[in-house]
Amino acid sequence: MQNKAQAEIAKLFQKIFAGGDHCFGVHDSSNTTQEYDYRYRAPTLKDFTDHLEGRISMGIVPITRTGLAKFGVIDFDDHHNKPEGYKFNYDLLLKKIKFLNLPLKVFKSKGGGAHGYLFLDKFYKAVDVRHILKKMAYALGEPSDIEIFPKQEQLGSDDKGNFINLPYKGGNSRVLLNLEGKELPMSEGLLYASDRVTNESDWSKFKLLDQGKGQHRNERTFAYAVFAKKHYEDWEQLVKDYNQLFNDPPLGKAPKDHPDRLEKTILSSVRKKDYHDTELEEAPPKELVGHDISEYRRLDIKQPKFITERLYKERSINFTFGEKGKGKTEYCLGLANAMVRGLPFLHYKHPIANPVLFVDGEMDPYDIIERDNPYRETFGIPPKDFLHIINWHFQKDQKIPDIREKAGQDLILQYLQKQELLTGKKPFLFLDNLRSLSNYIENDSDSWRPIGLWLRDLRGHGYSSNVVDHTGKSKELGMRGTSSKSDWANVCMQVIPEVEQGSRLMKMKIHFDKARGLKPDETSDYVAQYDFQGNWSIGKSIKDQEDEEYKEKIKVILQKKVVPTQKKIADELGISVGKVNKFIKEIKKYPTGADPLGSATVISFQFFYIYSKHHSLLIEHIFVVPSTSYDEFELLTAVLSYCKAEEASEQYNKL
Repeated sequence: MQNKAQAEIAKLFQKIFAGGDHCFGVHDSSNTTQEYDYRYRAPTLKDFTDHLEGRISMGIVPITRTGLAKFGVIDFDDHHNKPEGYKFNYDLLLKKIKFLNLPLKVFKSKGGGAHGYLFLDKFYKAVDVRHILKKMAYALGEPSDIEIFPKQEQLGSDDKGNFINLPYKGGNSRVLLNLEGKELPMSEGLLYASDRVTNESDWSKFKLLDQGKGQHRNERTFAYAVFAKKHYEDWEQLVKDYNQLFNDPPLGKAPKDHPDRLEKTILSSVRKKDYHDTELEEAPPKELVGHDISEYRRLDIKQPKFITERLYKERSINFTFGEKGKGKTEYCLGLANAMVRGLPFLHYKHPIANPVLFVDGEMDPYDIIERDNPYRETFGIPPKDFLHIINWHFQKDQKIPDIREKAGQDLILQYLQKQELLTGKKPFLFLDNLRSLSNYIENDSDSWRPIGLWLRDLRGHGYSSNVVDHTGKSKELGMRGTSSKSDWANVCMQVIPEVEQGSRLMKMKIHFDKARGLKPDETSDYVAQYDFQGNWSIGKSIKDQEDEEYKEKIKVILQKKVVPTQKKIADELGISVGKVNKFIKEIKKYPTGADPLGSATVISFQFFYIYSKHHSLLIEHIFVVPSTSYDEFELLTAVLSYCKAEEASEQYNKL
């Protein structure tokens, strides 16, 4: 029977070697004739336990169906091509890894060679994991065709992926070697590996070790010199030490070498110029990937779903912008509160509740509590971990790291992934606001580009975002700064304040500046209003209200025995003849004064939530409810007044 300590080791083993959950490799140790085979399911804790106890031998596919990996491996099993009796030089490999300070852990392999594992703090794109492992293999002097796991960067719909045999089968076989070459028993080795995971910000510096050149002593040593100068004060001595350890023979020692070859070809050149100050140009792909349209349609491309119907899709980049202090944040908080509860917001619906991460770089900490109170009082507490707030005040030095820089970007991605683990769903990210979260140069597209690339990468990870931004000096010209900000965006909405004297409501016109993926009839301007009690509703603009007043006056004039000409009506009201003509046509078309299927929907967030559970009519018809204080009888009266008479009786009986 397995004791508690053994159970904990098995759990740790499962965590370290987490891979694809679609299949894994297995060989039954009791069957001496069977080869490894695939099991088409996720490996369980029992499978890992059986491996450690020797009943089976497991192989894990490092890549997931979505192209992610939590560990990678360089396969140093070059003994297959060596003469009989050859023994792998573990000591030399460990010395090289230690010298370069690479985050690789060396395990003895099943065939007597070595596997260099890169253990990661979370799942990263497999293409990035393979990329950095190739860089490390180059720096170690390995050939370009060395085997790297995961072997694929993406899995097709029918691809299984390649598995790699796991260490510690049956206990203390295929063991881990520490940097001194000591073989570590299972429990000690797994703890050693789990304490030495790395992340992208740590591994990215090693890209300098490979500058896309050939595997040649001079070129590889030059790359190390560039790396060493960037990271170490005694870089020149380190380059000399590298030459002795990594080059066989060292530069200056081959028969045809000049004795000063290292100095003249590398040290003098790197001494004069900081080659690391310019971004490395990665080798371009050798060909572009294309598909016949029929083949393209068979690829595993998922149709994105709406998080907010008719507005925000999964994996989308969005902007909400407007003047300072005119309701952008309030609008986004209202939308966020509806999103996390799966409630409608204005004329948008949320098919399911979706978690939200709201990153606030500006508000006083208590402002968030004050703004949250009405939603909590009206709709109750949101689901646990569905609405998370990151406020600048509670961060180190009261500052959220600039989202233009990798450190700030990684911290937000890390938090999104943490919240995803808590909720089982990908959070929707609000960044409020761009100016307070980054010091990028607003009119410089190159300065914006790192943020744009990051938002695009978040989309690649499956996260949607909404960036709150400001208008420029002229609010008619859209977002402030470079126009390239919206290049990758799906929806860009402008919030334009509607000032109404004496009103207790906050009113704003919503204008679509960009609406990729939406239909034309979904992008008409509308007016949103908020009562500061948690209720959002569609309202009328000041212009619409003025037009209604003109129409009411025209109705009275049209009741006269002698109806004046449109010109006289226009002169009396002080408006154009064209407007009079338009209003008269609307009056004749809708004599009761409202279009039952029109866009003038004034129904509160709270009412829709309560009554849509019971009254199908509220969903089937768009109608006007001029107040949020109606009781059920008054609500039904308002509904029936805008339904056709022949339908009204039937609908009433249903209710």
